[in-house]
Amino acid sequence: MLLAHIADLHLGKTLHERDLLPDQAFMLDGVLDLLARRRPAALLIAGDVYDRSIPTPEALALFDSFLSRALRAAQALVVAVIPGNHDSAARLSFGAELLERAGVHFRTRAEDCARPILVKRDGERLAIWPLPFLTPGAFDSSDRDGAVGADGADGEAEEMRGAREEALSTQDETRREPGESARARRPTALRSQAELFAEGINRIRPALLSDSANVLLAHCFAAGGAESESERLFVGGAEQVDPRCFADFDYVALGHLHRHQSAGPRALYPGSPLAYSFGEGGDERGILFVDVRQGGFEAELAPLRPLRNLVRLEGPFSALSAPGAFPEHREAYVEARLTDGAPVLNPAEALRINFPNLLSVRQAAFELLPSAASAPGPRVEGGRSVVEDFRAFHAEMRGAEPGEAMTRLFTKLLEDAHRETA
Repeated sequence: MLLAHIADLHLGKTLHERDLLPDQAFMLDGVLDLLARRRPAALLIAGDVYDRSIPTPEALALFDSFLSRALRAAQALVVAVIPGNHDSAARLSFGAELLERAGVHFRTRAEDCARPILVKRDGERLAIWPLPFLTPGAFDSSDRDGAVGADGADGEAEEMRGAREEALSTQDETRREPGESARARRPTALRSQAELFAEGINRIRPALLSDSANVLLAHCFAAGGAESESERLFVGGAEQVDPRCFADFDYVALGHLHRHQSAGPRALYPGSPLAYSFGEGGDERGILFVDVRQGGFEAELAPLRPLRNLVRLEGPFSALSAPGAFPEHREAYVEARLTDGAPVLNPAEALRINFPNLLSVRQAAFELLPSAASAPGPRVEGGRSVVEDFRAFHAEMRGAEPGEAMTRLFTKLLEDAHRETA
């Protein structure tokens, strides 16, 4: 059965204070074109629909329009959406019961992870198990009500429920300390991503369907994945998920990491459909089309063309500001890094003549030299210390070097900053 898999839309995001909503609308138009041509049975959206927990009205309107047009573009399309770490699960679930009647399933509650979304087409059936981004407290060891159901599951719920309750009972017995009664056991709070995700999989596993393909839809950081500049990263190995958790599924549709990559033999990240940092500008972007069957899948990343590319240009100011320089990047979003040894004052105005969509200017003259990292105190271009560079900058801007009190204040601030980033 053919599925479309996207993630990390981050609708409403800005880049260096530039509103990206026009770029995101163009990107979603590209997704709709691909859906109309390929006509998958389901569209899986693996979290981070919005860039912030309280989306802007414009971002809400854009996603609303996208869902309506997607249902028209691909007949009988089932849409499954889970929240990511940028989303508010409560806000994303508004209208979920009403939308479910139209085939759009917002699954935002962790405790519903063992209630699959069933997709049927041409005599085939597939179960999607939605596991949203898990926050501390989403599960505890006593929060097992045994409620298992399948949307449109033709009377299978009772059989699945019984198997699940038996398996959970067995798990509880094996976890119990010697001599400890079931009544005496207290709920255990699960806080790390590793613990929470394992608990979610333990709840889903007994309910997996034996006569159809099983797909996990999740938003997490799989251990070993390659992060990029634009993710909000977790700290520590406990906030990563072991890819061995994916072994029971025929396909695992992941979101969170912004580069297209695999997470073991059964799981894929599509990556964000737009590049959201200049370090990601050259990466391949697209939508995954995955043909899933019992026992495996085949996947293809269909490319999406952005409204504007993200380009990082590097060179001396004279080269980047020369009349007509780099005409192939005139319409791109540009970050310029000036390699001049001395600072260039107010370079952006001159650079915008060549690059109207210039978003960022960096100067090597203000960056610490890697070779000086081990020297006593930070150094800058030419071997000067940061304090010496501050004195020179003050003299150039104010016509005189800073006094002793100001130099002491600057030195203290520099030491504080160094401690904070050490």
